Amino acid sequence: MSEPLLLARDENGARVFTLNRPEKRNALSLELLHEMEEAFDRAAEDATVRTVIIAGAGKGFCAGIDLGSLAGVAMGVTPPQFRRLVHRLQEVLTKLSRMEKPSVAVLHGFCLGMATELALACDARLAEAGCEIHIAEARLGMIPDVGGSTRLVRAVGLPRAKELIMTGKSIAAETAAAWGLVNELVPTGQGLDAALRWHGEYAKCGPLAVGMAKVVLDRAYDLDASTSMMFEGLAQSTLYNSEDFREGVMARMQKRTPEWKCK
Repeated sequence: MSEPLLLARDENGARVFTLNRPEKRNALSLELLHEMEEAFDRAAEDATVRTVIIAGAGKGFCAGIDLGSLAGVAMGVTPPQFRRLVHRLQEVLTKLSRMEKPSVAVLHGFCLGMATELALACDARLAEAGCEIHIAEARLGMIPDVGGSTRLVRAVGLPRAKELIMTGKSIAAETAAAWGLVNELVPTGQGLDAALRWHGEYAKCGPLAVGMAKVVLDRAYDLDASTSMMFEGLAQSTLYNSEDFREGVMARMQKRTPEWKCK
């Protein structure tokens, strides 16, 4: 029996997903993407999961879309049919980006093409020293279409996004960290340990508050200041009536660690 394309394990409230096609450089086949979509749904519904971590097996994080797998369904289709396919692929990563739980991508070796789009759908990106990163669809005569164009400009700004997408060039993890594409640069082999450390920081906070902060911050990009602040107030009024808020206050007063209930 062959191994799963996506491995999953839980560690102290973190669900660690590992792309498991090392012989194919973890290229994202349609089958693997389907497994990811179902796994993201399960993680979103599981109250014991506080953080989602995504890593890759073998020598690198991921080499991007499996062109052979894509060709099997995309060759000869009409533009409307292709757009429907793109929408289905976008939905996989959108499930991750909209999950009201923090997500962390652990990049090592290489993070190429759609893999960078996957990493951009996460809330934080940690890269091991020497990791190569690019989003080079333009070198195939295409553009990033699974959220890459949309999310990259928000991560690094318009000039840097144009530079990466319109040239298709690779950058080292060290440069990505300097540009803000990567949140933290870590020594080789220490990426997962760093991600679990991030999980520990998230877990100190109320899970409802972390999830709501993610929603509010993501929407702040698209709203004017007045509407965004109104949205803040609506979110805060929900948290104000939560058991977790009362627990957080009592724990602070009693100088103890909160016992979050996620309600």
